[in-house]
Amino acid sequence: MKTHTKAPKSARGSGAPPNSRYGLRSRQAPPSTPEAASNRPPGRGTANFEAQSANVTGNCVMEETSKQAVVELMKTIRNQDYLRQLLSSLSYNYKESPVSELSNEDIRNGFSKLRDIARSIYKLESSDELPNCRTSCRKEHSTEYYSSVPHEFLRKPHPVINREDLIAKELELLTILSYMKDMGEDITIGDEEVIVLSRNGNEFLHVERYLNQSHSDDYRNYEVKDIFRIKRRGEAERFKSFQTSNSTSKSRLLWHGSPVTSYGGILSNGLRVAPIEDPQSGDLLCKGIHFADMSCVSTEHCRSDSTGGEALLLLCEVEVGESPLEMFSSSLKTGNVTNKSNKYSTFIRGRTGPTQWIDAVDIHESLMGIEMPDPTCDPSDTSYPYAPSNYNKYICYNESQIQIRYLVRIQF
Repeated sequence: MKTHTKAPKSARGSGAPPNSRYGLRSRQAPPSTPEAASNRPPGRGTANFEAQSANVTGNCVMEETSKQAVVELMKTIRNQDYLRQLLSSLSYNYKESPVSELSNEDIRNGFSKLRDIARSIYKLESSDELPNCRTSCRKEHSTEYYSSVPHEFLRKPHPVINREDLIAKELELLTILSYMKDMGEDITIGDEEVIVLSRNGNEFLHVERYLNQSHSDDYRNYEVKDIFRIKRRGEAERFKSFQTSNSTSKSRLLWHGSPVTSYGGILSNGLRVAPIEDPQSGDLLCKGIHFADMSCVSTEHCRSDSTGGEALLLLCEVEVGESPLEMFSSSLKTGNVTNKSNKYSTFIRGRTGPTQWIDAVDIHESLMGIEMPDPTCDPSDTSYPYAPSNYNKYICYNESQIQIRYLVRIQF
């Protein structure tokens, strides 16, 4: 892996130390303190996070501040207290079935049962099926789902999954569990390269400004701990291939939020759509991958109430298309409607949002041609009084239309 110490153009002449650039894979070392041992992943040996940076950076020469940024990121992703609180908030019984003991087959079975329930809710079964039969089937599928993915509820028996919002909640849980299973023994961050941005460099300051200028007055500024520029192997080529196969290309630099415990899988394997496709009808029922041009929208998906206000955000290049399908709301069927409309993203207009867009090349030269909100202009009324949402939302249904650009570690 190549190692560079030369600062990017944006940081040259600023008196700032150069950004640190390196390929990164984490390997855990034995612990030296009880504090380190308390954060070990289930079913694994303990980890000395202070010694870890020497392992993940290999032979690359790094500044101490960059090493510490890596250490803190690993501690956040591997934090077992965060994991337990998150799973508990989603009613997952981690005591009965720790994530390390949950199999991929269990997760696949969970998706399959949610698909069966969704077909029942959307009346995709044969027309001669009676309503009481559908109710009985939902109860049966719910019981089978809980047997694959153990839950813990205050009341017994477990509730029947009989509404779309309940399916969406379980889809969120299965997606989080899938990311955790992807984390495995090692975390590969970036795969091709990771750059820890200098806090005094223009690139850091531009991303920080976009973060703090893209929220409403109801939100206070976030404290930015670290910013990592990320390049995942093969993602740029996959993204370019998607763009060239579509004649109406338009990409935007947008925010995405997920719980911190999901980032081991996200950084190793990318963002993932969690579909429950019906093989009989071909209908695609999924939540899609959600993005926003206002950071406050994405932070709501971070579940920071489980982490004491610590959160991780992605800033991604997203191919939304010249004219995405505009809708008033989204559901599990939105992706299917979007595909049948020959669109590849959904746009839900908000009442407040960016009024001017600029080229993101000001952040970094590699972002030339990507649109981003002008951070010198405060978000304002979009002149759509009947917009169904407070802020703009973008939903994608294909991982190929997403390229991760930055990872931002923040504190509320």
